[in-house]
Amino acid sequence: MPDFMLDNLPDNQGLPASLFFESPEEIYCRVFREIKPRTALPELRVEFCQFANANCFIKLDGGRLEVRMSDLLSGAPAPVMEALAHILLGKLYRQPVARVYSNRYRLYLNRRDMRRQAHLVRQIRGRKFVSGPVGEHRNLEEVFEGLNERFFDGLMGRPQLGWSRARSRSLLGHYDPSHNAIIISRVFDQEHVSPGGAGVRDVP
Repeated sequence: MPDFMLDNLPDNQGLPASLFFESPEEIYCRVFREIKPRTALPELRVEFCQFANANCFIKLDGGRLEVRMSDLLSGAPAPVMEALAHILLGKLYRQPVARVYSNRYRLYLNRRDMRRQAHLVRQIRGRKFVSGPVGEHRNLEEVFEGLNERFFDGLMGRPQLGWSRARSRSLLGHYDPSHNAIIISRVFDQEHVSPGGAGVRDVP
């Protein structure tokens, strides 16, 4: 492993040299024995999958331990893979996860190159539900163009616009940079709610 990759990982001092020669399966076996030393090691399968993000999953089914990780992590350094093994197995067996592992994994995902790669993968693989701007009572294109002219002299490029599937009052809207889309809660698509949003407090 290049030295710069180790330098970017916190608390890497004292890592056993053998760690860097272990396969992902061997790392998970070792971490399993650390977490469950009195439990027989189940059959283990570790798989990298083409997910649309950096999601990872673990489950114990019929005495078989299955780990599915995003292929974004297929080239992750061994200490990062070890940290993820502690996180996933800790959650599976409801064991506390040491902060060093959480910090190590989070730092790796927040690297600029990883964020750029994850963003690209979401664009290519991700599916985004965009209903379109026309609702039952409001047209988001008209609202956008009005705000664009008022505050930005009409210079802002228009993203994809759509209404949410449900009338959520907790998530009123969000911007998805991977698909350049703004999704607004249907709670605003009501006749008695003003386009400026002032009437949202009156929604039952």
